Amino acid sequence: MDAERQAILWEERGITRTLLRFGRSLDTGDWDSYLTCFTELVSLNFERLTGHAEVRIETKLMCRWADLFLSPTRRHHSYSNFDITLDGQRAHAKVYFTARHWKATDHGESSNTQYGWYDFWLTKAGEDWKIHRIKHDFQWVDGNGALFDVTEPELARIAQQIFTDENKRAAVAALAV
Repeated sequence: MDAERQAILWEERGITRTLLRFGRSLDTGDWDSYLTCFTELVSLNFERLTGHAEVRIETKLMCRWADLFLSPTRRHHSYSNFDITLDGQRAHAKVYFTARHWKATDHGESSNTQYGWYDFWLTKAGEDWKIHRIKHDFQWVDGNGALFDVTEPELARIAQQIFTDENKRAAVAALAV
């Protein structure tokens, strides 16, 4: 194998490791590890899940939101069909996911499963790859969506800080660069 192909495989492996750490951190609640997957600012498009347009925010704020949103549930994310495109110090990866969530409840099913894919845009940072933009795009959902209590006061407060018009404008501006 020539050096160029070897380098491509090495970079793809680094990207894959970042994306797998992203999912493992979500499942284990290792928010310090989760933070290492991202640049300091991240564009976040979870419109299918939240109903809000893409925003650009500090990664620590996104991490707090993920913690509050997911911690009441047990969760298991599985990834497949990695399609990675390298462009120098930048990359795009489309990755299929199945995201399973479980929580004991007296109100319907105890599980919720999302099926879809993530689009990740990454930047090389030293030896590591960091996510600077993410799009979560599920195709269908099974189970009880009420497992996620978006009216929980702290979660609602953090969501109000994230999904602002200013953060939406920042996301649009970041795309123009």
